[in-house]
Amino acid sequence: MDALVFSARRKGSATVVGLDPDPRHLPPEIRERGLAEAEAVREFCLGVLEATAPEAAAVKLQAAYFERLGPEGAALYAELLGAARDLDLPTIADVKRGDIGPVAAAYAEAHLSVYGATSVTVNPYMGADAVAPFLDEARRLRNGGGAFVLVATSNPSAPLLQDASEPPLYETVARLVAGLGRPGESGYADAGAVVGATRPELGRKVRGLLPETLFLTPGYGAQRGDAMGVRALLDAKGAGVLVNSSRGILRAFEQAGAARAGYKDAARDAARRMRAELAAAGVRGAPSRGG
Repeated sequence: MDALVFSARRKGSATVVGLDPDPRHLPPEIRERGLAEAEAVREFCLGVLEATAPEAAAVKLQAAYFERLGPEGAALYAELLGAARDLDLPTIADVKRGDIGPVAAAYAEAHLSVYGATSVTVNPYMGADAVAPFLDEARRLRNGGGAFVLVATSNPSAPLLQDASEPPLYETVARLVAGLGRPGESGYADAGAVVGATRPELGRKVRGLLPETLFLTPGYGAQRGDAMGVRALLDAKGAGVLVNSSRGILRAFEQAGAARAGYKDAARDAARRMRAELAAAGVRGAPSRGG
């Protein structure tokens, strides 16, 4: 995860901008021009990406929103990954894939090599052989990427599965992550963990199991996770967390008064405000190794 950690340190930011473009939530200045759906989403995402790049440590693309657009969506997904690279932003392909070894290897090659994402999200339900091919591909590419494994997610029904066993499933998965990762130059392993901001006490327990793992933290803002909840996930160096916001940034133009400023300004201001809120809680990005 070196590329993400070094970007967070360079920017002094733990903010990840999530691109989850819902065509039902496009700004009026785009929607009213009658563009084809894929072209409207393209203009919107490129505008948000350019506006928020100075505030962000990374960008996360939710693949489902592009897949639903068909072949044009696949091309747009690739274009946006390239646009993020041009802005010197590492990328997270939010694909949550998880399958047997050869299939996982094909997914890994597709998203890390063909499309060119820096890292991916992975579903570990089928075990280590569903995760290892993604790490193998990232190591082959040597681009500072890796895989974020779903450990303790922020969705409402997650506890019914992740907390239901003894030991809890999240604890078993955390041990899987610890065993698969290899440390990089940044001091963080290439196997990261998805740990939501909505249950800080649980996040604190996961951090105890994964003291040197980079967390990707969803649930901020729209799902009512907040900066103090994120603070509970910090490691002993006061870092190790990247915090994603999708709707809170993409739909900022829908807030009262924001439409007059334009969707780009609204997205930039929301990302800037999130960065400041996290910094005020002591969440500023990632230190250098030993820092």
